Amino acid sequence: MKFTPLPAPLEIDLSKSVLKPVTEEWSGPCRRCLTDARTGESLLLLSYNPFLGSSPYTSPGPIFVHYPECDRAYICDGSVPEQQARRPISVRAYDSDHMMVEGVVVVSGGGGRAGFELQKKLEELFEDSKVDYVHLHYAGAGCFAVRVDR
Repeated sequence: MKFTPLPAPLEIDLSKSVLKPVTEEWSGPCRRCLTDARTGESLLLLSYNPFLGSSPYTSPGPIFVHYPECDRAYICDGSVPEQQARRPISVRAYDSDHMMVEGVVVVSGGGGRAGFELQKKLEELFEDSKVDYVHLHYAGAGCFAVRVDR
């Protein structure tokens, strides 16, 4: 599977964004590098639309990104990134017309099972030929997390 942090172009308008210092560990998931910001780093809170086509499901929403840039890069190895593995995730599968095929919330376990349930659900969804791609959102706040492709 391919995890794409920001599938659509990221447009930063500082006049419509908020700079947030990170004061607690695990409180700021950056969507560029798919890692959590460390205490003392700064994140920019801004609105982002992850869709690459027209759909009634298009939903711009808040995301965090390191500011001014990430000091680490995300490298996809096909496994669920740690950032998504430890959080409850809303899994939204779409067809090639950007219409939702299925939506479900997955809560992965801690320890050695982190990400197992999410990985299993993604594999199950991609067995359905109608599913073209999946958007993951953080279940609590509903913010876009990452796009997943076969």
